[in-house]
Amino acid sequence: GGEGGSTRMPPSRKVPAAEDRETVKHIKNKVKRNEVLGRIKKQKKELKRDKKEQKKKDQNDPEKKDLPKNVPKTLDNMREHDETILVSEDEEVAGDEDEDEFRKYFDGDTPKTIITTNNHPSKGLIDFVKTLLMLIPGSYYYARRNFEIKQICEWSGERGFTNLIILGQGLQLNGHKRNPCSMLLVHLPEGPTAHFRVSSVKLPDQIRGRATTSRHKPELILNNFSTRLGMRISRALASLFPQDPEFTGRRVVTVHCQRDFLFWRHHRYIFPEDKKGKKARLQEIGPRFTLKLKSLQAGTFDSTRGEYEWIHKKEKEESKKRFFL
Repeated sequence: GGEGGSTRMPPSRKVPAAEDRETVKHIKNKVKRNEVLGRIKKQKKELKRDKKEQKKKDQNDPEKKDLPKNVPKTLDNMREHDETILVSEDEEVAGDEDEDEFRKYFDGDTPKTIITTNNHPSKGLIDFVKTLLMLIPGSYYYARRNFEIKQICEWSGERGFTNLIILGQGLQLNGHKRNPCSMLLVHLPEGPTAHFRVSSVKLPDQIRGRATTSRHKPELILNNFSTRLGMRISRALASLFPQDPEFTGRRVVTVHCQRDFLFWRHHRYIFPEDKKGKKARLQEIGPRFTLKLKSLQAGTFDSTRGEYEWIHKKEKEESKKRFFL
C-alpha cells in the first residue's frame, strides 16, 4: 500500500498436530504427504461436527437429558480409596469423639489460647501474630524469652490456658528467612500436638478492599475433612474457637481442606435486600494463609520421647492421588 495505507499480513498457515505429522512422516513425496494430512484434517473436522450435532440432539432428547454429564478428571475425584475415610453416622467415631481431649469444648467450655513465637521474632512474624489475635477470640500474646517449649506448656496449663500456638520463621518454600513458616499447636493440658508448615500468608493490609473486623465471636466452617485423622485435626482447630458464635457480628472463619492443604479465610457477610435472604455477599477481612500437617504427636510436645500418632514421610507422597485428611 501507499503512504498512510495499512500493510496486509499474509494469512498464517495452521501447523498440523504433532501426532498427524508423525502419522505421515514415512511418506517421502511432499505433495502426497500434504494430501494425506488434508484428508486427516477433514476427517477430524467432520468428527467434531458430528459430536456437536449429537450433543444438541441429546440436549433435546428427554430420555438422555438427565444422564450424568462428563466430569473432568481431577486429583480430587480420582483420590485413592483409604480405609480411614469416614462414613456418615459412624458409631465408633462418635464414641471416640465423646471421649477425646476436645470433648469439653463442644459441651460449652470456653477456650483460652496463648500465642508465642521463636526467639527474636521478625516484624513480619509479629504482624502475623497480631492478625491471629484478632482472628481467634480469647487469645493472648506472650514473648518467648528463651523458655523451652515444655516449660511454656507447663506454665500455660497451670494458668488455665487450653491451647498453645508457637509460630516459627525461616527459609521454607523458597520464602524469606523472616517470613512465618511453621506453627506448633499444642492442646493443653493433655495434648495432642500438631505441627504444621505455614505458607502463602497474606495479612489484612495486603488484601484489597478488605473489611474491618469486630470483637464478635465468629462462626466457624470446617470443610472437607474426610478421614479419621482429618476429623481429629478439625476438632483440634475447632477447639480454638468458642462454640457459641455471635451471629450479629456476621463474621465467619473458614478452614477448607483440599489435597491435605488447609486454606484459612476470614470474611464478613451481608444479606443484600434485593436477594431476599437467599444469597449472601462476602467481604474478606484477612488474614489468609495455608497450613500443611507435618506431624501429630500424642500428648504435649516432647522432641525426644514423644509418641507420634501420624508423621509425614516423603515416601508417602509416591502417589499424587493419596491424601490423608
